[in-house]
Order: sequence, then C-alpha cells, then structure tokens
Amino acid sequence: MLGRDKINKLITKEHKLLVVLCISVLLAIFVLKWTNEDDPIYKPLIQDMRLVDSVTIADVLDQEHIHYYADVKNHMLYVNREQSELARVSLAKIGIVIEYPEVTKHSDLNKAYDEFIKQKKLEEETGKIWQKPWFFKLVKLIMGALVIIVLILAVVRPALAAIINDEDGKEL
Repeated sequence: MLGRDKINKLITKEHKLLVVLCISVLLAIFVLKWTNEDDPIYKPLIQDMRLVDSVTIADVLDQEHIHYYADVKNHMLYVNREQSELARVSLAKIGIVIEYPEVTKHSDLNKAYDEFIKQKKLEEETGKIWQKPWFFKLVKLIMGALVIIVLILAVVRPALAAIINDEDGKEL
C-alpha cells in the first residue's frame, strides 16, 4: 500500500509540474507570436488622387507587388509603410515624384530620380528614431521579452517551488 501512495504522489507531483510548464510554454509562445506578427501599417502616399493619373500609379504599384488601398471618399492613396520607399522609387522611375503631400510629374526621368534621392537623403538626416519602421518592432520584442521574464520570475518559479516543497513536506 505504501508503494502505491508514493507512486500516486510522484504522479500527481509530475502532473502538476507538467501542467505549470505547459501553461507557461503556451503563454510564452503566445507572447512571441504577438511580437512577431506583422500587421501592415499604411502610410499616405498621395493626398489628392484627382491631381494624378491614378490608373498609372495603381498599375505601377501592382507590378511591384506593393500593398495599397485607395480611400475614395477622401481621394487619398495609402501604401504599406514598409513598402513606401519602394513605391516612391517605382513612381520616380515613371516620372512621378512624391514629396508628401505634393506630387510632381517630371518628363525627364533622370531629374525625377535625382529629386527623389535628394528627398531621401534629407529624410534620413532629419528623421526621428521613433518614426523609423524598425522601432515599433523593437519595442514589441522588448515588451514580449519582459513579459516572459516576469512570467518566469513571478509565476513559474514560485509555482514550481510550491509544488516541489509541498510534495517534499508531505513525504517527511
């Protein structure tokens, strides 16, 4: 009889440890998935679609596989923030330079591309760090790491210690 009681105690102790560890791993996986999800954040590319050839612009964006959507009510075109530079370069190749909110159409493609490069260098020099596309991903990753650390220190460690100490106390 005593052998079975010890086996039952060991099984329940192992089950408790397994349940705590499984819940902790599932929560950690959820946090990691949350930090790595990429919801597209759209940025205005053209403020007034009535001033440009929207069909040409849509064709260029489709050819480059750039995600965009048009707000017909407000006459605005939005592109994925991560692809906004590619969109601007692609449009500069066909002679449309976008200096938000203004759109300039150049007949000379070299002049259009030079204008775009000048704008790009100016943005890089004056851009704030929290406006960079990688900054929000870094913040989410740091927040996820902090949640996992707090989970380990505040939940898993005390739960495991309580389960182990509880079972050891009963055996004595």
